[in-house]
Formats: sequence, C-alpha cells, structure tokens
Amino acid sequence: MTENETRKADVTETTDVKFVGPATAAVIDDASFGVEAIQNRTVSYEMLREAGVNPGVAGRLRREHSLSWSFESGNDLTDRSTQVRGLQDEERAWIAASSGDWERETPETATTDGSGEAEAEEAAWRDRSSPDPVTDVPEIDDRLADELAEAGITSVRSLAIANPERVADSLSFDRNRVTKWRDSAHELL
Repeated sequence: MTENETRKADVTETTDVKFVGPATAAVIDDASFGVEAIQNRTVSYEMLREAGVNPGVAGRLRREHSLSWSFESGNDLTDRSTQVRGLQDEERAWIAASSGDWERETPETATTDGSGEAEAEEAAWRDRSSPDPVTDVPEIDDRLADELAEAGITSVRSLAIANPERVADSLSFDRNRVTKWRDSAHELL
C-alpha cells in the first residue's frame, strides 16, 4: 500500500486531511466537491478558491496534494507570474508578455497628490515604491551590481540587511569591503 493510499484510508472526517481546519472543513462540506476530490486530485487550486477556501490554505493543499492550479489553461501563466516569489521585475514583465494579453501602459499624467485618474495614481505609487537600485550605493558599479544580483542582492534595502560574511563567502569578496557597502546602503535608507 502506498503512502497516498494509506492517507486516503485514514481520512474519516474532512478535518483529517492535513491543513484542513474547522473553517476550511465547513467550506469544503458546502462545496460541490468533497475531501475525496482533494485526495484524488480532481479539484484545482482555483476551484478551492472559488468555493471560498482561504488562499493560504488552498496553496498549502495544492502543494501537499499536487493539485493543479486550474483545469482551464487561459490565465495560468499570468496568475503564476504574480504568485511566484523571488522574481525580479524584468522576469515578471517577460512572463506577462509571454501570456499574450499584456501591453505596456504609461499613463500620461501621474500625480502624487491623490488627484487624477486611478491609472495615473497607480503609476505614481509604483514609481515611489520601486526599490532603489544597488548601484545607488557608492563604489557599486554595474559590474558589481550584476555580481551581487547572483547572491539575490538587487536593491539598496537588500544590501542593507545582507549578512556581509555570507555575501563575501558566496561571491569571494573581501568581508571588510562588503561590510562597508552594507553600512553605506544602511545610511541611504
């Protein structure tokens, strides 16, 4: 008997499924599918969300039971590009462009005072909240920025909170030099 078959045999209540608490069990009991659908992988993350399951719980169930994101293929790539952690802006833009319905929008008037159109306000907010590039730190040029990006350091903030010893060890840099960069980045925050 496989582990999956053993888990199926042990389930007598909806809450017996890992990550399903009382609130989620109530939602699943009211849904058009049951807990067996999760175990048999005949339900998707999207179906769980449409039934009212909390996004975090639906994500855990999807990972634990290897559920599909969706049984419709239309928006999977777009949805996943917003949900996958650790992507840089260029990667998100590439994924969005690859999905087919993406176009670059640049509103003509971006205001920061709250007046104007919603698109303009959103563009202004996006400009204000975008991370400062690591090249804003003195002594860090484009070449060093590319090397730091290999260690996941792509902004002033990420450099300011980085562990200098780990960065120096992983990139074969001088620890004192990395410490100086980190301190300079911290001053810019």
